[in-house]
Parts: sequence; C-alpha cells; structure tokens
Amino acid sequence: MRHFHKALVVLLSFLVLSGSLSAQTHQQGNLGELKQQQEDRPLVGMKFRNLRMADPQGIEHRLSDYAGQGRWVLVDFWASWCGPCKREMPNVTAAYKKYHVQGFEIIGLSFDADAADWKEAIETWDMPWVHLSDLKYWQSKAALVYGVHAIPDNILIDPEGIIVARGLRGLELETWLAEIYK
Repeated sequence: MRHFHKALVVLLSFLVLSGSLSAQTHQQGNLGELKQQQEDRPLVGMKFRNLRMADPQGIEHRLSDYAGQGRWVLVDFWASWCGPCKREMPNVTAAYKKYHVQGFEIIGLSFDADAADWKEAIETWDMPWVHLSDLKYWQSKAALVYGVHAIPDNILIDPEGIIVARGLRGLELETWLAEIYK
C-alpha cells in the first residue's frame, strides 16, 4: 500500500508540473483542492518553525518577524551555486512582483557559504525581497529545522502561520497565488 501511495504522489506531482492538474484546479477555483494535493508533503499542515538568521548587512531577523503576521509568506530555500535555483528564480521573482502589492512576502533562506557570492546573486538574479542566511552551506539551520535535502525548495505559510504547501515551482506557485489573491 505504501508503494501505491508513493506512486500516486509521483503521478500527481507529474500532473501538477505538466500543468494538467493545476490548470483544472485553478479553473475550479478551489483552494481546498490545492491544499489536499499538498497534504503528504513534509510539514504541510503544521505551524512554521521559527529560526533566526542574519540579512546581508549582518542584522539578525527571526522568521516570526514575517510569518504568522497576517500575510502570506513564501520561504524560499536556495543558494547562489544552485543551477536549478537560478532557473526557477524568474518564476519566483515574477510571483513577487505580481502579488507583493497585495500582501505577498518572500523570505529567501540561502544555503550559501560565501557572503560575497550570496550578495551578488541577490542583486544579479533580481530578488528584491528579504534574504537571510547563516552562511553554513548544508549545515544551515534552515536545512535542519525544515528538513531541506535538495534545493530549490520552499514552504508557503498562511497568514496565521500554518504551512499550507511545499515545493511549489513555476505554474504550481502561480496557481496557488492566483487562487489566494483572486
């Protein structure tokens, strides 16, 4: 039964990535259905876990300064050395630019080890949101607290601080945000 369940999750992921399921769900306008597709991903349905890291200027912030404060927050796990992160970033940037004015926030949690590379990527990749890192590569607090084993990864936190989705990319991220901000 466990293998059947995993196969079903893989099939649903394929449908979402190919756009078939996302487009259908978006047309139906059902946030509940989107949430149901996510229920087996790690941490979905739980309150976000707080952590503290510094921004590029060295000022420490807590995730709770942003999450659970009445806004939708995407916590984006990435690194300057990550090719798939660089390819996904235009989608994340487009979502930020489209929905930030409506209250959407992104907190970038970097898995970089070199501060100069991290800061350069923030500027070069056009990422105008809040960025935090402890510059500890895979030993980052974010990796431990959120069980991140591959990047890019992300979690979507609702205004009350509950993680409602994980691993949203491309069309799937846009579908969620379009439903939230319709």
